[in-house]
Amino acid sequence: MPTRRKSLTATDATATAIGKAAFAEWRFDDAEAELRAALAAEPENFEAKAYLARTLDALGKSDDAIALYRKALDVQPDNAATHLLLAQALLTAGHYAEGWDEYEWRYKGESGQPFPNIDAPLWDGEPLDGRTLLVVGEQGFGDVLQFVRLLALVKALGGGGKLSLACSAPLARLLDGVPGVDHLFQDWRRAGAFDCFCPLSSLPRVLGLTADTIPADVPYITADPRQVRRWEKRLGQTDAKRIGLCWAGRPTHPNDRYRSLPFDLLNRALPRGPTYVSLQKGERATDVAGSRVKDLSPRLHDFADTAAVLENLDLVITVDTSIAHLAGAMGKPVWVLVPYVPDWRWGRDEETTPWYPTAHLFRQIAPKDWQSVVAAISDSIDRWLLARPL
Repeated sequence: MPTRRKSLTATDATATAIGKAAFAEWRFDDAEAELRAALAAEPENFEAKAYLARTLDALGKSDDAIALYRKALDVQPDNAATHLLLAQALLTAGHYAEGWDEYEWRYKGESGQPFPNIDAPLWDGEPLDGRTLLVVGEQGFGDVLQFVRLLALVKALGGGGKLSLACSAPLARLLDGVPGVDHLFQDWRRAGAFDCFCPLSSLPRVLGLTADTIPADVPYITADPRQVRRWEKRLGQTDAKRIGLCWAGRPTHPNDRYRSLPFDLLNRALPRGPTYVSLQKGERATDVAGSRVKDLSPRLHDFADTAAVLENLDLVITVDTSIAHLAGAMGKPVWVLVPYVPDWRWGRDEETTPWYPTAHLFRQIAPKDWQSVVAAISDSIDRWLLARPL
């Protein structure tokens, strides 16, 4: 006879709710204790399994987290959000093959993003053999900047053929002419005739990308030389080093309150000597009012403008947002401020990343601890000005 599943008791539900609340506040030790208590009382509690897996992943216990995500999916095999969390855990740990497969769940389930409604077959990774492939940019700006390097690999498969890229307007001027792209469109519906298509963030899976085969030749994105010269004149002559700053990401990002930091905290830590310019856009751009940091936001209309500014800088210091990807893609020295729970692409413990050879990662050593990060930034700027190793 089939066994009857126990109902979730009020105590179990309370422990789960307390654990979830603790996780949301990045009190991971408290979250782990509560969620383990919930699972001890109700071993098939899906929510407790999934949140405990997230907690273990946040604590750096990747293997345990991955195993528990799998157990949670045994309970709810079609839970798209958990599949996507598993994907991120796998990718963080460097298990790329399975991670890319799980990453496809971003298009599945009620919480998934809509799949492009394109009446053409998905590209299977074979040489184009005279066909035209449409690649559709998706996810955030940083994802597009990170994965656009793979378009050259597609063309390198041989067989002729054409590659069209559809991307959003803020990226269009910058990516027009990027290696591998024959035609660029801001809307795939205006891309004309094509034979097959592929979402940009699916290219790593289709191409079988591994941690050892990441194409890391930079720059693969360059600024328009004419715009670079214009910005050189606008910024003016100086013997001081120029450092660009970005301290906040997109406010609607689910992890924004932990990946962004207070401008005043960063500003107070900046040593005298360099010229500091703001690369910040959006509502947080006004944070610089009254400070020594020069506000460029009124003239940064798209990523092509930002790239031209970056070409005139000696160093970029940024939180985990699109500016980090743009600077890395351009081969500019970039210091990335990484929160205690990192996005998968920054790995777990390393100070460098195979995605961007010119990037150096400054990580929180405890949840929400930006103080130690900005202190390390301040010391590193001093060393950098004296041409000393970090």
